[in-house]
Amino acid sequence: MSREALEAVIGRAVIDEEFRLALFADPDAALAGYELTEDELAALKMMDAESLDACAGKVGRRVFIRLSESEADSVDQNLIGG
Repeated sequence: MSREALEAVIGRAVIDEEFRLALFADPDAALAGYELTEDELAALKMMDAESLDACAGKVGRRVFIRLSESEADSVDQNLIGG
């Protein structure tokens, strides 16, 4: 189950800015409740905030672009009566 917890933490840190900030401000509190090994906790605490912020920015832009494309498709469908 530890791998799933590790993936959950990283995924949440990428998409949830508030959690990401908490993770770097007080990692012990942010990681409480996740079933992580000592090695995983240590690795997460060593993460670079700038790299994670950059990754989050890229993911956010992709989501925005996809949402914008979906909205454009919806408008196109409405215009052609679909």
